Amino acid sequence: MKVMTKSNNDFEDITRLRMDFCREFGVTINDEEYFIDKVPTCGYREIIYQYLDHFIENDSEKVRLNTTFEEIYAFYQLDQNLKNEALIDLQLFEQTFKAALIDVMELYVAQLKAKKFNFYQESRLKLEDLLKEKYVMQTGRVIRRGELRSRIRRIKENYLEPFDGYNYLYSNEITTWVLIKEMSFGVACNLFFLLHHKQQAIILKRVFKNDLSLADFQKVIESMRYFRNRVAHNYSLLIIKNSDDEFLYNTVYKSLLRLKNQEPARRMKSNFKDIINKYLKEYPKEKNYLPSLDQLKLSDLLKDDAYQNGCVDWNARG
Repeated sequence: MKVMTKSNNDFEDITRLRMDFCREFGVTINDEEYFIDKVPTCGYREIIYQYLDHFIENDSEKVRLNTTFEEIYAFYQLDQNLKNEALIDLQLFEQTFKAALIDVMELYVAQLKAKKFNFYQESRLKLEDLLKEKYVMQTGRVIRRGELRSRIRRIKENYLEPFDGYNYLYSNEITTWVLIKEMSFGVACNLFFLLHHKQQAIILKRVFKNDLSLADFQKVIESMRYFRNRVAHNYSLLIIKNSDDEFLYNTVYKSLLRLKNQEPARRMKSNFKDIINKYLKEYPKEKNYLPSLDQLKLSDLLKDDAYQNGCVDWNARG
């Protein structure tokens, strides 16, 4: 067993106390230097507080026999890898949504300008010509046109440097493409909800396979927002469920399946298989102790490789 060498590190005593705490729970620490390296880098509570429960024996206060810190850290890394993959898949969805939003907005702007021109009016549009004053979400959150105007002003003032040449071609007037490209996904969704119903319906029809109501789209967006927030604060998504008692990975996957563009869902399916099977290849005994993954209800997503290769029985309970 490698033993931690003496140092003048002010946190050495804290690190030793943390090692003792883990050992009291039955965790084997074969390499103290490995513990020292990983815990300060990723956070003691991030690893131990969030993931230790997965290794606790039923009706016991200690972990399963011979559980090592390396195994706990590997389970933490499994969750990190799944989070990263899901974020990429969500980004692909966001790109599709923004592309549809840009096209519909550009057409809408052109139609309104033509209408004003035909009536000999000033062709320059105001935000009031395009958007409703406010929109109330099912959650009670109110989206206001005035707040969006402030965001647009901030984008114009601070975020257009990469597009200087492009904007010069358009007489230094920000284009719809540049404006929406520079918006966060949340702000782009706020813009969507302030559009009039006809434009909203066109966008939803372009993005989703089946007719999706505005209420259903709100649920999709809120679930993605919640997922992103949990990831941003590095919560364990193999532990946390949503209000419907469902793991968030499953929530994301079901949302991606509704898209016309199936690349994000296919990618998530393929890469989740690779990530999980790679983990199980290194820690084969985990196939008997993955109730969390069983409850993910991803058996349809994973069964081709997992069942045929005998990596894991997703119906098995830990």
